[in-house]
Amino acid sequence: MNVPKLRFKEYSRDSTSAWVKAPLKEFIDDHKGGASLRPSDFLPSGKFEVIPKKAISSGGKLNLDKLNPTYCTETFFSNNQSSVIDRKYLVTTLRDLVPSGPSIGYIVKIEDDRKYLLAQGVYGIKIKDELDEEFLIQFSNTIKYRELMQTMMVGSTQVHIRNGDFFKLLLGVPSIEEQQKISSFLLRVDQKISLLTKNYELLAQYKKGVMQKIFNQEIRFKDRAGKDFPAWEYVPLEKVLDYEQPGRYLVSSTKYSDDFDTPVLTAGKTFLLGYTDEINGIFTDLPVIIFDDFTTAFKFVDFPFKAKSSAMKMLKNINSDNYLRYIYEAMCRIDFQGGDEHKRYWISQYSKITIPLPHHDEQIKILEFSAGIDKKIEIIKSKLELTKQYKQGLLQQMFI
Repeated sequence: MNVPKLRFKEYSRDSTSAWVKAPLKEFIDDHKGGASLRPSDFLPSGKFEVIPKKAISSGGKLNLDKLNPTYCTETFFSNNQSSVIDRKYLVTTLRDLVPSGPSIGYIVKIEDDRKYLLAQGVYGIKIKDELDEEFLIQFSNTIKYRELMQTMMVGSTQVHIRNGDFFKLLLGVPSIEEQQKISSFLLRVDQKISLLTKNYELLAQYKKGVMQKIFNQEIRFKDRAGKDFPAWEYVPLEKVLDYEQPGRYLVSSTKYSDDFDTPVLTAGKTFLLGYTDEINGIFTDLPVIIFDDFTTAFKFVDFPFKAKSSAMKMLKNINSDNYLRYIYEAMCRIDFQGGDEHKRYWISQYSKITIPLPHHDEQIKILEFSAGIDKKIEIIKSKLELTKQYKQGLLQQMFI
């Protein structure tokens, strides 16, 4: 029987409720393609909003840019009604890739009652009653579906999926009642993910706000006797941090594997590049702040590692009375306008920046407070990741 691995009991007992596979086009009542806009058709503000390709990604909801929305003129909107849709339609894109990965084929829905103009490469599809829209959206987030999208992609500079190929996509569906039960269950999981995500973001914002007040000295700690700590000093980073060049810690081979033990790090967003089996030149003088001399990105590291970039500097305490983690927290509050890829910054500019330096006992108080919030953030983050993994497991087992 052609059924998924994981199924609700009331349907698994029913031998007549097998799933069927049919082309997506059989479930579509209508579809609309996007309009080709010229620069003169755009407006910085207005009421005729455009759905661009970047607004469509995983998750099932339309992610319009609230800070920089896209609008078109009333004339263009009126003259291109064949590209105007409302919440009766689901939205997908069959053209181009976005920087964060393939956006092609994700299906989302419009939550409000407004009418939108579709940009070129974006499509609106109105589905028939026998297909639950949330069921289709959830399916579009499965690995199986993403793999199908990859097989349909054509072109190199202008990557796209042909309409005809997309509508031939074989979709496995049960009865409408079972579709709705699957959708309802997965939506509850999504709600938990949304709640955890919101809690994570709120706690992170809370930490950022409180730590800023601490570093502005709007909030101060007391010593064990309940007295004020001494006044803070203000010192340049070069007076509290020494640096070491990465030369002898650079990895020789980029043939990384999860089977190896030693992490290879970069100070940028990627941070962990992979794992190496090289046993020589491992940095062990911990903790340390790794600093990218070109971009001024930095990370706090408390485990042995090897480095990838010759632009990385290892920053260490000069005076043991200061806590490196505190200095790192102070650096996180620095607003440095740099990042020139062709200029090194540490010696020339960054090390000259002044940071507040309290008594080392007050540094401890600040770090204890920060660590307490970090622990709560980490707990929520862990729950969020586990819930996301649980959702992915469900997606892989509840569809065919």
